[in-house]
Amino acid sequence: MRYMRIKNVQEGSILGHDLFDTTGRMVMARGCILTRHYLDRLVEYGYSHLYIEDSISADIEIEPMISPTLRGDGMKCIADLDLDKAMSIARRIVEEILEKGITTLDMSDLRSFDDYTFGHSVNVAVLSCIIGISMDLNDYELSDLVLAGLLHDIGKLKIPTEILNKQGQLTKEEYQLMKTHPKQSYELLVDRTDISSKVKNAVLLHHENEDGSGYPTGMTGEELPRITKIIHVADIYDALVTDRAYKEGYSPFEAIEYLMGASGILVNREIVQAFIQVVPLHPKGTEVVLSNGETGIIVENSGVHNLRPVVRLVNSNTDLDLSERENMNITILEGAARKPEVLEREEKRSEMLRPIKTVLAVDDMETNLEILKDILKGDYNVKTFICGMDVLNYLENNEAPDLIIMDIDMPELNGIETTRRINNYYAKDHIPILFLTAICNRETVLTCRKLNAAGYIAKPFQNFYVRKEVDRIVKEWRIDC
Repeated sequence: MRYMRIKNVQEGSILGHDLFDTTGRMVMARGCILTRHYLDRLVEYGYSHLYIEDSISADIEIEPMISPTLRGDGMKCIADLDLDKAMSIARRIVEEILEKGITTLDMSDLRSFDDYTFGHSVNVAVLSCIIGISMDLNDYELSDLVLAGLLHDIGKLKIPTEILNKQGQLTKEEYQLMKTHPKQSYELLVDRTDISSKVKNAVLLHHENEDGSGYPTGMTGEELPRITKIIHVADIYDALVTDRAYKEGYSPFEAIEYLMGASGILVNREIVQAFIQVVPLHPKGTEVVLSNGETGIIVENSGVHNLRPVVRLVNSNTDLDLSERENMNITILEGAARKPEVLEREEKRSEMLRPIKTVLAVDDMETNLEILKDILKGDYNVKTFICGMDVLNYLENNEAPDLIIMDIDMPELNGIETTRRINNYYAKDHIPILFLTAICNRETVLTCRKLNAAGYIAKPFQNFYVRKEVDRIVKEWRIDC
């Protein structure tokens, strides 16, 4: 089987995997010949990807983690808010995954945009289960974990659909309403004595971050139970990789890179490391473009092949093992296989950020400043400063920037004191500040929070994550303004 974006599927192709609706009923069976009419209807229904059978990928078999029937039952119990059924479904998911003995997640979820809330809940439950298995959780812990995954977003059933599926940027009021869903979920469970307090707490706290910047309570990682941290990682990953009516999902590689960059800040590092062991960077059947110009399909991706998979070259129908020494100079070009779509997505995201005036970067290491300029080039006007006094002098004579990226450990005037002075000077028009520093002890992180920091990234940092955080802060700040 080959996994393809539906817009790239040719008329006359053979469907490689059954398609099911929200209730688990079959929409189209494997082996069906895809006419133009069928393809157009599937697009109308909101399907973005399909598995296709062809001669070159005939031996690539991908088994789903759970049966379509069980997936449909899970989605239906969430849609119906049937908590008794959800408890039964959670146990069935654990039993089915353990019985199959599958240790890595390869099959990508095939669902329509309209199924997001319910399909996402089942996906988070399944992802959480395989993380839990890899971390040696016992059957009782797994059942609680999966139930929490199923129920973590039930509060969204009380959020208006037009907000959940809004194609544009949420207003400040809409965003605040969206942030109530963990409490709404918890309130639906709080009186159920047959549901564990661990499950209830995980549902309430699944948007809390390691550095205390999450919601609804602002708890830090030291205060959060393991089950909550697992749900948080699974929730972020599935949200990132999923296509919606208003955005194209990240590739698994991009999503995992995001989680790695967020480790210790948004998500727990140990959980992310366990997650990487069970979710491949490049799922089987995925089409990729190599640095030598060849197009290939992922054939093997477990163990050492997670980073350096076996790829079947489309032109020659031969397998290339990227882990072998003679092939070490060949890499997978991330996103190249879908470059037009990626460019379109990034263009739309960039458009949402304009007009952007200035980002100030403050760091006594000039190499770090050059890296930041390179990361942000194109969409941001980056001005660099090597000490706190220099940036204060700049602010006295110029308009306030959109964002300041601040190091902490600097001579003469450190980043903490510089930020205090900036906050005092701009008390009315607060400037968002993103701390980017090697100092990451608890006391420093709490101090940054008291200064109302917009974000905190520990060095050494992932370039991808810095860019995403800057984009996020600038967008959120424009909403607040």
